Amino acid sequence: MVFSKQLLFFFKKDKIIVLKIISDILKEKLEDRILIDFKDENLFNENYKKIYDFLLKFVNTPTDNENNFNNNEQDLIKKVLENLKLSDTMTYDFFNILKYLKIKYRNIDILKKYENIEVNSKVQGKKIFEEIKEFSKLNNKVEIERKTLNNKNSNLFNNRFSHIYVEKKILNNKNTLEILSKFKDVKIIEIDNYKEVFSSNNQDFHLQKLGQKLILASNKPNMIYKGAVVCESFENDNFYYTSSIINCVYDCEYCYLQGVYSSGNIVIFVDIEKVFKEVEELYNKLKTLYLCVSYDTDLLAIENICGFSEKWYYFIEDKKDLKIELRTKSGNIDKFLNLKPLDNFIIAFTLSPENIALRNEKYTASFKNRVKAIKELQEKDWKVRICIDPLIYSDNFEKNYSQMIKYLFNEIDREKIIDVSIGVFRISKEYLKKMRNQNQNSEILYYPFEYIDGVYTYSDKTKSYMINFIKEQFLKYIDERKIYI
Repeated sequence: MVFSKQLLFFFKKDKIIVLKIISDILKEKLEDRILIDFKDENLFNENYKKIYDFLLKFVNTPTDNENNFNNNEQDLIKKVLENLKLSDTMTYDFFNILKYLKIKYRNIDILKKYENIEVNSKVQGKKIFEEIKEFSKLNNKVEIERKTLNNKNSNLFNNRFSHIYVEKKILNNKNTLEILSKFKDVKIIEIDNYKEVFSSNNQDFHLQKLGQKLILASNKPNMIYKGAVVCESFENDNFYYTSSIINCVYDCEYCYLQGVYSSGNIVIFVDIEKVFKEVEELYNKLKTLYLCVSYDTDLLAIENICGFSEKWYYFIEDKKDLKIELRTKSGNIDKFLNLKPLDNFIIAFTLSPENIALRNEKYTASFKNRVKAIKELQEKDWKVRICIDPLIYSDNFEKNYSQMIKYLFNEIDREKIIDVSIGVFRISKEYLKKMRNQNQNSEILYYPFEYIDGVYTYSDKTKSYMINFIKEQFLKYIDERKIYI
């Protein structure tokens, strides 16, 4: 009864928590099964604590309620919409713009200006719509307290991977055994196919991030893909990418993975040697190859579990025309400081201003820790790339990014940077819709983007301004030939 009363505290109007207790007690003697006598208060104390800890994390997860429209705001929206006579598509965009304003300023007071305006044509209605849209893009200086997160990596895996699901066919794989040896007191569950867990229905991506489960699986065939047009090849021929891990231990607010997958759990395809075999066949055929190995995860962040980054190192050590890029937001570089640098192994750091790293890139290394990692790798003569991608437009954009770049070049050796990549936030229509549904309080995702060439991104004017501004900051320190856009 005590636990039941505590559980009531966690109920929310849009969430129903079902606690299902499964036991194998007396599974061979069905007739002897009885209901457990709960008079023994110590019987489930340990499990109660685990359940309580989970629910506590759940209730402390930011809710959508604070940015929902109240009754007065709903009436105001309805009245303005009746006046504007917008198309269905524009009405949908209109709601997203208002959601962005609500997230950013905690109100939609701009609508009061149009409450009693008489609209005589669709052209006039569209003009007002554009006015509201442009207003939403302005850097109006309204001070709103926003919570930041401590993103230190020291306790990254605490409360993660309490359960590990393992495909039966790779139970005795040497990499499986090596990974499992890193964990004590975890529940190992045998499965036939990773999709039983990873692709099941009704999953909550962000709730699962609070207590990620690990899934160990076997590689499927054809794990190498042509590099996407929207991704930078850095003038390399034969641009491909591969991924031996699905999902990431980090939880960046703008990450496209939440639009791709419904599950927040992590899949490691343990038999990476199969990928090596495919890569070697392609390399022998093409003679040169540029391969990105850390697109769908952050390999360095999970290196202490699977060691795949080091395996890639030894795989390409004798293949001078097989160049790989390892992209990261981690500071976990100790292993590489003790390895001989390779000309064909590039470590690329994605950098964001400190305020974005703290608030919108959960669990990642801080900006300064990433810079520290770059400096240490340079001192060991590693090839390091800087990626400012995605650029996020927000209040104080110029100040935040210029200070970031200034600090970066005050700390590192500018001559040893091989190149810099600059790109703005861009995402497919389907992914953005899914990401917004899962992230109802995201100022980044509810920004009034434009739909351009099949993706949502900033308007051409805003995008051009952002890129040119960042480029000008970098030109203070490096040659233009090193900058890729």
